[in-house]
Amino acid sequence: AALMETHPYLDACIVDEKKAGRWRTLLGLANQIRENAYDLAVVLHPTSFRNALLPFLARIPVRIGTNSGGRGMLLTTSCTDDTSCHEVHRYLRVVRCLGIRPTSDALEFWHTDQERESVDTLLRAEGVAPNDPLLAVNLGTTWETKRWPPHRFAEVLQQIAGSARVVLIGSSAEVSLVRALPATLPAINLVGKTTLLELGALLERCGSCLTADSGPMHIAAAVGTPTVALFGPTDPIRHQPYGTGHRVIEKPISCRPCYKRRCTRRDVPHLCMVDIRVPEVLSAVRNIGTAKRKNE
Repeated sequence: AALMETHPYLDACIVDEKKAGRWRTLLGLANQIRENAYDLAVVLHPTSFRNALLPFLARIPVRIGTNSGGRGMLLTTSCTDDTSCHEVHRYLRVVRCLGIRPTSDALEFWHTDQERESVDTLLRAEGVAPNDPLLAVNLGTTWETKRWPPHRFAEVLQQIAGSARVVLIGSSAEVSLVRALPATLPAINLVGKTTLLELGALLERCGSCLTADSGPMHIAAAVGTPTVALFGPTDPIRHQPYGTGHRVIEKPISCRPCYKRRCTRRDVPHLCMVDIRVPEVLSAVRNIGTAKRKNE
């Protein structure tokens, strides 16, 4: 919802908060939407039955989406789902059901000068000069199986510190991961200290970003920051940072991509992430930062 506040293409935003119970909230929201008498609903979520049921109950006459999991009966026009392409194109398939052929598939992020000024203030307080090169590092993800060990992040940051100021980013949920790093690590800790839109402004200010598969990874791609992305249980074909100038590091482990939130391997748990080594990550970070400076 916070991301939608400055969205230039929206007239209104109705939030499905699900606070009064799943079905009670659903019916209440359907009634609220029905009162607005919308002509068309585009259900972008490719698999959620609830998201397709909502416009059906709201009696919106034209309902577009993917025909998966029995949702076709709730839609007036549908297409098959496709998980063999990037999620950007997976969602654009739905839009094409309307006869629309997008002229651009570039990502956008809608932070403003206000967020840029807030970030500048944060960085000045940390002694960062306007021309100082910055490396954004995101330690966390919502899935434990996607995480790279904190001590390996620490090794990379120790060796990169001489060529760029390191800025730790993330939500308040990642604060505990920062505590796992050495207290002497030369890094600026902004974890939990930025809003979502400020995070976009901060990543825009950074020369490069190091992260696992996560939300901040996609924000970095949207603001044009070259990103080194570490992939384990998910498939980079579908989820890699979108656009050019990024680098994906992954390992050919037989059980991936598994899309599991809990690793079930008994020999070496989280092998797909553990097998990613410090030297190759360090090399990728250095090379991607050099490439951006040459382009500038």
